[in-house]
Amino acid sequence: MTWQIIAIGAPLLFVTYQSISKLLPANISPFLVNAYASAVGAVVMVLLYFLTSTEKSVYLASRSLWLAIGIGVLVSVGNAAIIRAYGLGAPQSSFTSIFYPLLIVYALAFGLLFWHERLNWYQVLGVAFSILGVLLIVYFKR
Repeated sequence: MTWQIIAIGAPLLFVTYQSISKLLPANISPFLVNAYASAVGAVVMVLLYFLTSTEKSVYLASRSLWLAIGIGVLVSVGNAAIIRAYGLGAPQSSFTSIFYPLLIVYALAFGLLFWHERLNWYQVLGVAFSILGVLLIVYFKR
């Protein structure tokens, strides 16, 4: 399996969980839902680790542990924000059509600024279309 296949398939998992989030009652805390989801996710990840790794130690070096903690905080707060947006009545079609193009724009910006990646003309055109699409969606949804 290549990373491109994963990049095409993984968003389906996120759209599905976002769709399921719309079924939650408006009065439930997104932090509580995220806590339950994260606990289940932790169990699933540990099981996947043991099923796919030849190494069976759960030890992480100090630097990796702090990076993992930081990633966990960002993922948790990001997921709580998504759950909250749906709790506030965000339509899935509007939310995802704003969220995912901006995810691309932000990822490209991080790649440029922090990892010194270079863009080709197709990527520049894609960013321009993404930004234009988000602006059109926001403008015409008023």
